[in-house]
Amino acid sequence: MTVLAVLLSLIASDASARAVFEAEETPVWEQAAAERRATADSLLAHGPEVAEPFFAFLTELAYGDSLGSWSSDDLVVFAQSRSAESRFPMDLIDHVERRRPDAQEQQSWPAAFVRAVWEVILTEPMDRGMPYSILGYHPGSLRVSRRMKLTEIHKSTLTLHQGQDVFVFNDVIMFRLDEGHVILDVDGFVDRMLGKMLDDAATVGFVLARQQEQLMGLAVSLGRNGRSIYGEFDFRRDKILPHGRPLARALSTGCRRRMLYGYEGPTLGVWVED
Repeated sequence: MTVLAVLLSLIASDASARAVFEAEETPVWEQAAAERRATADSLLAHGPEVAEPFFAFLTELAYGDSLGSWSSDDLVVFAQSRSAESRFPMDLIDHVERRRPDAQEQQSWPAAFVRAVWEVILTEPMDRGMPYSILGYHPGSLRVSRRMKLTEIHKSTLTLHQGQDVFVFNDVIMFRLDEGHVILDVDGFVDRMLGKMLDDAATVGFVLARQQEQLMGLAVSLGRNGRSIYGEFDFRRDKILPHGRPLARALSTGCRRRMLYGYEGPTLGVWVED
């Protein structure tokens, strides 16, 4: 899941946007089950909406509220069922787990209800080339820790402001990286060539949301100087969008504010440890 987050990490400042969060809904699993299943069925019925099978697998688990543990073989079978080949090294995945939070994990996000906890375990730490291009370049490498832990919260509706514009997002899921790291390490020559257009980025988390029925993917990251970085991913075209749209900037700022509130995760100190 966190591989997606770093792949989305493009330079863009989101300091100007402000967020208005709705009150947290009461988590009643039985009442929400039909709604979650309808969302999952909608995704399955529009398979091409998420072209990359690795992303499609994880997205369907989240929207379908599926609990369990899945191995590398499970992901390979899923990709084969879609007649698609993944860009990602399935052989490095030991297992992916999605479960309910324990009492301590439930309190890890102030003023938010944690629906699920993810653990992604690799067979070894990853340090491989970026499988996607950004601004026409394959900019460097992905450095991913062997173990990652993320907490997940949901918002049925999120209203955000960007300048004079108001954006309403539905089916919002935020994933915050609480343990481990995912880093985009930009090659020196690309860094010198593109300057502030592309920087090293350490993942805080990522977001799934619908805006006018279109599924969006968004990364929330920090640069070496602590600057806010975000990036948007087009699931249907399977590509990173090179320029941040106002609605993506608004979503980044709103979710970043929620993710960093009371946050003591690994991203805050990753560049010091690098």
